[in-house]
Amino acid sequence: MQQPLQQFGDLIEPAPVPFSFHTPGWYVTEVVFILLLLMGAYLFARYRRRNRYRRYALLWLGERMITLHAQQEYMQQVYEADMLMKRIAMKVYGREEVAGLRGNEWVTFLNQRNRRRDQFSAEEGQLLAETLYSHSKTVDKTETDRFISKTNNWIRYHKNAPGNRI
Repeated sequence: MQQPLQQFGDLIEPAPVPFSFHTPGWYVTEVVFILLLLMGAYLFARYRRRNRYRRYALLWLGERMITLHAQQEYMQQVYEADMLMKRIAMKVYGREEVAGLRGNEWVTFLNQRNRRRDQFSAEEGQLLAETLYSHSKTVDKTETDRFISKTNNWIRYHKNAPGNRI
C-alpha cells in the first residue's frame, strides 16, 4: 500500500515573486513617509515657537539669580522670580485674571496651573506676603533656593491657556 502523500506525486511550486522598489505600493509608502516627516517637522517647529518664552524666561532667571546670589540679595531674588512668574501669567492667562492676585490667591493660582507635583506651599505664600508686601521678614539662602527651584519648575511645566497663541 502506498503512503497517502506519494499518491499525489511531486508538489508544483510557483516561481518566486520578484522583489522591486519600483512598484506602486512603495511609491505610496514613500509619499506617506515624507508627509509624516513634514508634519512632524511642522509640529516640532510650532511647539518650539510657542514655548520660546519659556526658554528665554528660564535663561533670564538663571543669569539673574546667579548675579543676585553672588551679592547675597535673597529678598531681591524672591521678588524678581515672583515678578517673572507674574509677567508670564499675565501674558499667558490674561491681565484681567492675574493682575489682582496676591498672597494665597496668587499661590493657589500658580498651583492650579502647574502640571507637576512640585507645588508652592502656604509657607511660600506667606513668604511672598511678608517679603514683597510688608518687608517684615528676611529671607535665608535655603528658602530662596527652594522658591527659585519651584519658580523654575513652574515656568517649565505650567499649563497653556486654552487658545493661547504665544
